[in-house]
Amino acid sequence: MIKRFISILLAAALLLGLAGCGKTPEKNGPTPAPSSTENEEKGSTLRLLYCANDTLNPYKTISKLNFELSSLMFDPLIKLDNSLGEVFVLAKSVKNEDSVCTVTLSDALFSDGTPLTAEDVIFSFNLARESERYSHLTAGVEKVEATEDGAVRFDLKKNDPYFYRLLGFPILKNGSDQLKNEDNVELVPIGTGRFVFGDKSKKLTANPKYFGEKPSVTEITLINAPDGESMEHYVEVGATDIYYADGGDENIIRMSGQKAPVNLNNLVYLGINHDYGPLRSDDLRHIISSAISRKLIVSEAFYSNGVAATGFFHPEWSVTQGYQTLSDSANLKICVENLANIGYNRLNEEGYSENKSGKILELDLLVNRDSYTKLSAANLIKKQLGEAGIKINVKTSSSEQFVNALKNGQFQLYLGEIKLNRNMDISSLVLKGGSAAYGMPEAPKKSENKKDEDDKKEEGSFDMPEEEEIPEDFDGETSYISVIEGYYKGENSVTDIASALLSSMPVIPLLYRSAVVFYSDEIENIGEVSCYDIFFSADKYKVKK
Repeated sequence: MIKRFISILLAAALLLGLAGCGKTPEKNGPTPAPSSTENEEKGSTLRLLYCANDTLNPYKTISKLNFELSSLMFDPLIKLDNSLGEVFVLAKSVKNEDSVCTVTLSDALFSDGTPLTAEDVIFSFNLARESERYSHLTAGVEKVEATEDGAVRFDLKKNDPYFYRLLGFPILKNGSDQLKNEDNVELVPIGTGRFVFGDKSKKLTANPKYFGEKPSVTEITLINAPDGESMEHYVEVGATDIYYADGGDENIIRMSGQKAPVNLNNLVYLGINHDYGPLRSDDLRHIISSAISRKLIVSEAFYSNGVAATGFFHPEWSVTQGYQTLSDSANLKICVENLANIGYNRLNEEGYSENKSGKILELDLLVNRDSYTKLSAANLIKKQLGEAGIKINVKTSSSEQFVNALKNGQFQLYLGEIKLNRNMDISSLVLKGGSAAYGMPEAPKKSENKKDEDDKKEEGSFDMPEEEEIPEDFDGETSYISVIEGYYKGENSVTDIASALLSSMPVIPLLYRSAVVFYSDEIENIGEVSCYDIFFSADKYKVKK
């Protein structure tokens, strides 16, 4: 009753106070949201939520809201658009070859009028290296230094053709993170971005020194939402003009108005334990893949918040388009034919395929029950594979039990999700020893006595061996490993990796998740959005008068 009463008061006064401030103690209450009449009069003003208890320093902020706002004040060298293609911002040009990446800087100015220098980039890089939020972008760098002509040179730990895509950390003016006001309170650092923060006005105003296209929106009113409940309320009553829901907590707050889909680099996949005998067959892994309707999993389990995987890399990424050929629909005809090819050519009374020994293909699928979307997807996969003649037992566990089971190899199949880094390095998932490479095979070993592939796959003669009978070089499941290793030696391309992964199928790609940006009907030209900058096209926004 009390909670309801509070909610009514908030709605009546258009107060709001919950949204991504983590566990920061509330020192400032929610601020009244400006009325729509005020917005219509100004015409060039936006209303956005922020957390007054948290800093706007991108390397120190802990709140979701302030992190998102930081992209309006601080630019990176390079950012990625909604198709995961790179866009040069403060980088004028990049030379990325062997294990060296050299960046020539643009002629941008900071908001105080001073020019961008290599020292500012190096300063920001070191902040990123110590930051929990950005350190993954710097992990591959051995050394960074300024060149004689004012460029920035990154010496890498290994050859990485797409390292430059990692240059997405925000650039601050050297030392400006230490600035304080007369009350000894830290000020927002100095950036090159489209807007600057007014310490006294508590607003964002257009940066007069901005090097790009000047935005038509000249002012952003910041509404303090100090906690999650107030944020949710502000969004629901339309007190903010833009709200980003990444779906990570599977609880998307709806907002009236318009919405734009946002591609995430988050791959949802069916993990494989290659130490479990039958699953070491790439034939079986392809059979399982062909029995799955990816578009149904996207629509029914993920409520259409995703896109069916055509391969291991995001289908919107132009570089690997044409090299990824997975169907979004199940192909039961192909699935049944291939089951027969490996010896499972008859159905038992329950409708499962069995081999000449009367054994059926029966596999356990581990899923985290704390994720209702993945639990729903697991049950769909069970149904789809059952229709193809493969029996699946869904095993549920808590988040902690799920992780422990993966680390200890106590699974056959599992339903997982991984966020790929901006350089599209997938080795952490598919190379043994990677942070998410659960159940992956060892590198291939040469064998002088390896059987000819045609003998091994002779039609009707394949009787799925028991685990202990599997030879170490069973059927070439590890061929992709040498391709990835060659990529980091400059011998192969990312399209070679895409093709090799589809051929070997070390895990089974299902879909890439997507997020959504909600925005007011008063905003026009929302344009491009990106999970790396939800205000990607802020310089083109127009607010109706």
